[in-house]
Amino acid sequence: MTRKKCFVFVVCGAKEHLDTLHFSLERLKKHSKAEIIVLTDSSRNEIKVAHTQIVDVKTAEHFDHHQASIYLKTGIHKFLPVGPVYCYLDTDIIALKDDVDKIFDEYTTPISFAPDHCKLKKFSPYSVNCGCKETWEQKRETFEAASLKYDKNRQIVDPVSVSKQKKLQIHFEHLKNNFPAKLFTAIRYFLSRKHFRLNEDFYFDKNERVWRDAETNSNILFEVDVQKIESETKFKFNKWTQKWLDQNKQDIWKDECEHLSEYIEDTFTIKVKNKNWQHWNGGVFLFDEGSHDFLEAWHQKTLDIFSLDKWRTRDQGTLIATVWEFGMEKHPTLNKKWNFIADYNNAGLEFKKEGKFTDDYWKTSYQASFVHIYHHWADENWGLWNWVEANPLNK
Repeated sequence: MTRKKCFVFVVCGAKEHLDTLHFSLERLKKHSKAEIIVLTDSSRNEIKVAHTQIVDVKTAEHFDHHQASIYLKTGIHKFLPVGPVYCYLDTDIIALKDDVDKIFDEYTTPISFAPDHCKLKKFSPYSVNCGCKETWEQKRETFEAASLKYDKNRQIVDPVSVSKQKKLQIHFEHLKNNFPAKLFTAIRYFLSRKHFRLNEDFYFDKNERVWRDAETNSNILFEVDVQKIESETKFKFNKWTQKWLDQNKQDIWKDECEHLSEYIEDTFTIKVKNKNWQHWNGGVFLFDEGSHDFLEAWHQKTLDIFSLDKWRTRDQGTLIATVWEFGMEKHPTLNKKWNFIADYNNAGLEFKKEGKFTDDYWKTSYQASFVHIYHHWADENWGLWNWVEANPLNK
């Protein structure tokens, strides 16, 4: 007998979150034939949920709206009927294609999540109050202030030049990861005279210290005044690695720490043996009645950290703890196409109009069925958002 399949959104609180739900709900209805449920606490909502299939759960008064949403999400197994296979979706998950119902075929008991866009050490400072995130932000603010003064690239704003600049930076990224090509390019550079030709598209003017478009000779990427930034910030630039280092010779953009692993062991006596494990993303997951033990453990840990100052109010740190408690760190994850996480700040993020996405400069790519817009929602200056909103795949 074919099992019933249901998508589930969880939301409560401010109008902006309900508006996000309504956008994603409308898109999912266009592409799915499955039942869609909204789990909410309607007493908290600033506007009414525009949907008929609602499960209304009264949450504790002492929870703020964020805590109430997390309570409903991690406690989802308590509030839905036993029997169907469910697919939980964050409200910022947008359906793109008519194949979205095939996600239910990907279920691997006892529960299935997709991988996050980063690894545990990088996620760590966003999950716990260890102070690392604030330290890094202070360094970056210092760098940003100097960069505004001495980086002429801030003046390049026209879309054509910005697009070419990104193409050039992608080429640099490929060189960074290919030592022989990097060495050969460096030798060619030092042997060149006034102009160094990188390829058929770009050349570097050594006198003017600027990268130019080979066809139009327009400025694409200025060389940054490193010495002035170094003098003002006390940071040092490593020309070979192309990295800015602080006084301790640490990359100012390397935002990783191991405090989350330490806090998991201190709080729950659970040892995360791989400190840089590829953790799961909580935005999409498949579950059924066989998932209840896992979900209950996740739920209880999440409630525990609500009252602990060293933990941020999030559910992914406790999800990591639960995975390792159950020995599921090698459990299969969903393909990224079912939860393609669009990180606005990732220079390797690109898309093609037919719906193909990459987050690593096209080393890998995905014909995404769901895209996860977790920040810069409705940013009309972002080409990816504009494409998603207009989504030609709907037509």
